[in-house]
Amino acid sequence: MIHRLMNPTERKISSLSVLLVALTFLTVGCRSSRPKPVAWNVSITKVTPASIEVDVVGVTPSEKPYWMNSVKPDDYWKQNSSIRNGARKVSNNLQTGQPWVLGKENPIWKEWFGYGATELMIMANLPGKGYDNGPFDRRRVFISLDKKVWEAKDNTIQIQVQDEFIRVLTPQKPAG
Repeated sequence: MIHRLMNPTERKISSLSVLLVALTFLTVGCRSSRPKPVAWNVSITKVTPASIEVDVVGVTPSEKPYWMNSVKPDDYWKQNSSIRNGARKVSNNLQTGQPWVLGKENPIWKEWFGYGATELMIMANLPGKGYDNGPFDRRRVFISLDKKVWEAKDNTIQIQVQDEFIRVLTPQKPAG
């Protein structure tokens, strides 16, 4: 068998081919470890006498910047808002002391997962003024649907709506 030496161009092409094959396997491996969203029971409780309306919206990774940076809660909650009317959401007027539970068997989950939702946006029409309408406005929170994120009892994520903000009560699992 005769071996010949590769010229510099052939060595570069061979090295590049090996690198591309390695990157392909790495990419496939990373893709399979991507978080898989799951349906949860989402329990939302109001601890204020104020009248509070809450929307739960399924959000995809590509939509999150829009909902976080472009949508101002003041505009969302305006009468006949096209933003709110166009949202794929479920809504509820919360009653004091009675949790509203969006069950994991609710058909809305199929719709949300059908278009790739990986998070929920909880938007509450809270009383008062002085909110910043920015990305971290306290009338809006985003909840990951990744099953590895939450230490949830009975597959339930607990959320509390107060006068001035929304609080997630379910603890997150430690990173690792």
